Amino acid sequence: MPARDSFEGLARFYDPLMLHVNYDRWYLVAGAVAQLLPQPFKHLDAACGTGVLLEKLRRDKWRSFGLDLSPGMLQACKRRDNTARTVCADLRAIPVHGSLDFVTCLFDSLNFLLAEDDLYRGIAQLAGALRPQGILYFDVVTERMVLDHFAGQKWTEKNEGVTSTWSCAYDRNTQTAATSIRVNSGEVHTLYERMYPLETVYDTVRQAGCEILGVHDAQTWKKPGRKTIRADIVAVKGSAREYARDFKDVQRFVKGMLS
Repeated sequence: MPARDSFEGLARFYDPLMLHVNYDRWYLVAGAVAQLLPQPFKHLDAACGTGVLLEKLRRDKWRSFGLDLSPGMLQACKRRDNTARTVCADLRAIPVHGSLDFVTCLFDSLNFLLAEDDLYRGIAQLAGALRPQGILYFDVVTERMVLDHFAGQKWTEKNEGVTSTWSCAYDRNTQTAATSIRVNSGEVHTLYERMYPLETVYDTVRQAGCEILGVHDAQTWKKPGRKTIRADIVAVKGSAREYARDFKDVQRFVKGMLS
């Protein structure tokens, strides 16, 4: 994946384009997972985009900062909250090592890493930013998401005076989705994501020195199955044993919230 700003032309429209996104779910899950940690803790929202989640967490007095590859998205984040602490950096080269308690990387950001080597580097960097026993919470979307909802589709949306035209092509051989977006009458922007098998993601987490605490279907927080379109993954840098009992309370809370 080239280190370039794929969102440069979309950043100022991004929030209207994503009005349908349920950021509150991520906010509530992140808050529940964070209860496992000693207080206070230091948190990074990696691939923070325009800072919607970051803003919610900072309102709760989290010691949080954001990281994103896109200067355009970080500018939008600053317009939202000019006191937000952010850094422009690549997921594969995070400028923090061994000092954070909690790292989140959500909204299928890791799917934008298009090669397995890059996926490994990205997860290894997220893990590397954590102190021992620090917690990583991230998500990925699956091939089922694309096949059921996007592949071969064309559609138009209107939000807050912004008209967007979308289309999605999916290559099952490379597991890569190309989503093209035209905002109003502007140029077409194409975003690429790769749909990794969940076993590949699990193996990568383990290679990065983390133990998986839980994997859940994001819609139900039950065990993922063949119909899962998004998976939430919680992992620990090192052994997950000390969190296992209390994590059952987190699972019950989230399942109840989503039911």
